[in-house]
Amino acid sequence: MTDTDQYKTYREVGTQLNSDILEAYSDRELIVETASELDIEFDGLNLAYEFESQMAAHFEFALYEYHRDGTTAAERYLEAERWESETERDILEATVDADPSLFEVESISDSDPRLTVTDLLDGREEHTLLDINLSRTAEPGTVLFFRPVRYDEFTTTSGVSFPFPGEEKTHLLEEHEHRVEPDEPKAASRQRFVAFHDLYRDHGIYIQYR
Repeated sequence: MTDTDQYKTYREVGTQLNSDILEAYSDRELIVETASELDIEFDGLNLAYEFESQMAAHFEFALYEYHRDGTTAAERYLEAERWESETERDILEATVDADPSLFEVESISDSDPRLTVTDLLDGREEHTLLDINLSRTAEPGTVLFFRPVRYDEFTTTSGVSFPFPGEEKTHLLEEHEHRVEPDEPKAASRQRFVAFHDLYRDHGIYIQYR
């Protein structure tokens, strides 16, 4: 199996896995509290999503950032060993271990769906990223907020990203400095997600997720 084929398998299995975690651990408190943190309007019955990818972003936040009694829904699912395959376990372990950050696209491969990105928040580390959608839509200089999920074969995104024009980079870094307290890593991860979700509303490049 090629890396691209494995990537597609992870995407397909991961989408169903997130649905299974939501079914197992979601309740009204989880939905209402996470929607409130992300400033998503909720009339008591329906959530008013503002852009196509916001529902996926909301669910990722609910599963991987929202802590109840010190753990996220994804962590509880992993600890309870509720996965149904080794692939599901690999996805869970890799995603639970990943913290979101802000990256700048340095280059895009001409031969396969890979991007070279630099982490702007955590030590300016360079990564090679496998992501079919972003390799088609991003350009060098684009700034991306996402969760880098590292597998043995490659690094990819969780499937959710907030793209910004390159000219917003300085503003985004200044806003991060303003809004995120770095002392507690887990709290900082949650604050980052909320901050960049909010910034994406006004400054982002809206794209479709596949």
